[in-house]
Amino acid sequence: MNSSTKSVALVGIVLTVGLYAGVARSDDAAIIDARQTVMKSQGKDLSAIKAYIDDKADLASAQTAGADLVTQVAKIPEQFPKGTGMDAYPGKSYVKPAVWTEWDKFSDQAKTASDKAVALNTALKGGDKAAITAAFGDMGKNGCGACHEPFREKKPS
Repeated sequence: MNSSTKSVALVGIVLTVGLYAGVARSDDAAIIDARQTVMKSQGKDLSAIKAYIDDKADLASAQTAGADLVTQVAKIPEQFPKGTGMDAYPGKSYVKPAVWTEWDKFSDQAKTASDKAVALNTALKGGDKAAITAAFGDMGKNGCGACHEPFREKKPS
């Protein structure tokens, strides 16, 4: 192979690798956006439930939010593929590396959050405001909060 053929081949390889890396980065950015959408949806659901607890919304709205919360929380593990954390995407992702270095702990916590969401939804279906309030507090502390604390970096103000 002559030197110009080698140069063309090398340029082709570099372009192919560069394009692949660009596609991977683009896919990762889409994954991060999807993850943030799921998390924001959970926040909206919790806000709707809190509005009911605070006598600012009706039970039916809270029940709709509770059912959606169960669906959204169940999506958590699939929203965290490797390579989509704050180390690779500073300022875009606030997911700590511990998600992947402690995957079993993260998965267990995601399961706990899912169980807490189901319990909250069950309380909402029952309509007992005291039970709803207790389940809401448990979801916040032992569902969302127990995961955010070790696995999510706080966003700068």
